[in-house]
Amino acid sequence: MTPALVFLYGTLAALAFVFLIYFRQNMVQTRVDLNGFGTIARNIAEGHGFSAGLGPTVRRGPLYPYLGAALLRAFGNDDSSLSEAQFYRPILIGNAVIFGFTCVVVWWTARRLFGARTGVLAAAIAPFIPQSMRYLGMTEVETLMGLFTALLAALGIAFATRATVRTGAALGAVAGLATLTKPTVLIYPFGFVMLVWFFSWNRARPSREQVLAVIALFGVFGALLVPWSIRNALVTHGQFTGISSNAPAEFLRGYVNVQPKYYLLRQDFGGGNTGKEEWDPEANAYEEKLLRAHGSVFYRDSSDPAGHRILVPPPAPGRTSADLELERDRIESRELKRRVLAEPGAFIEKFGIQLFTFWYVVETRIKSLLVGAIALIVLALAGVGYAQASRRGQVVWPIAAVVVYFNAIYAVFLAFARYSMPLFPTLTILLSGGLAALAARALGRRRERASAAARGAG
Repeated sequence: MTPALVFLYGTLAALAFVFLIYFRQNMVQTRVDLNGFGTIARNIAEGHGFSAGLGPTVRRGPLYPYLGAALLRAFGNDDSSLSEAQFYRPILIGNAVIFGFTCVVVWWTARRLFGARTGVLAAAIAPFIPQSMRYLGMTEVETLMGLFTALLAALGIAFATRATVRTGAALGAVAGLATLTKPTVLIYPFGFVMLVWFFSWNRARPSREQVLAVIALFGVFGALLVPWSIRNALVTHGQFTGISSNAPAEFLRGYVNVQPKYYLLRQDFGGGNTGKEEWDPEANAYEEKLLRAHGSVFYRDSSDPAGHRILVPPPAPGRTSADLELERDRIESRELKRRVLAEPGAFIEKFGIQLFTFWYVVETRIKSLLVGAIALIVLALAGVGYAQASRRGQVVWPIAAVVVYFNAIYAVFLAFARYSMPLFPTLTILLSGGLAALAARALGRRRERASAAARGAG
């Protein structure tokens, strides 16, 4: 099987899911632009800049909205009567193409680790794992992050096997682009280089080539982040130089997430097409109370009669989204520090619980059990594949490093099953190896029994 065929297969499977299945089912939410990434893309495409509707925003990473804007400019239609699904169709098709590339990375990496047949198996399985397909029909970053996490694993293997300027630059580019999509990737390169030194370089003094590889990695990584950091510094008058804001809010909302009623599935988490919104309003009420105590306001996203996004209550004239976002961050950053320093036990408990909620908590108890069961099966088979590759002397730990990193970083902040879904294409690499190993073992036992039966008959 060639990369072109794998790409075509993955893209067509994604298109079939989006346009033949997704909008005709009622198991999951079918709203397209749930969190405003599409709105930002639309504003960019229409010449209004990186904005959610109230001046510049610093809350989102730039890569996915700019990619969406490019697709809307090239293939979009500005007819105001179009539904969300119709208006954002170019982005949804773009998601399918991204998934096609993801399947190629999965195929290539599984082929490298386990052989050609297992590579084909990995590519074939990828579209049938529900978590991998979940966000194809939405203007959300998960599909793009699925590609980047698979690339981080594949290029991590290449770097750990032989660190060169080329592999370092490639890994730095992917890490930079992933960070511009979602800033949770920001510290991954630093941890990864430490792991390379520990596992692959055996804690020895790096060679000149390895040093140059590390320099190339961080040089490209930093070069990609600096322009957006400068942009954010300019729009906030030097007050914010990160990639996106809202990290303190996510951290604090994690404390709402780890109540027993949610992680023990005693009460529905809420959202989707359930008609219930449990967790999100409770987290909003917590933030609203905190902000009000510090003389600030919690602004909610809403829509006017024409369907345009607005904030409720209306902000004071002249205040932009960036102003409101930074005021919220300042207040919540103080509470974050207080929580960690004054209540370290509660933070450790939150982290421990969210290591698990990352894999199973979704809208309802039934859905959570189903999603958790799928995740458990995938992780178990991936563990078998990891052991099989390790026994064959393959460098496979960079795949585990990607999975563990994202599990841990979200557990620090806010973790439910949505955030684990970009990892499933990467897990499919190991899953395919696990399935192949179990199939080979079963076939071997069958042959042994047949041989024993033949000897007995003789």
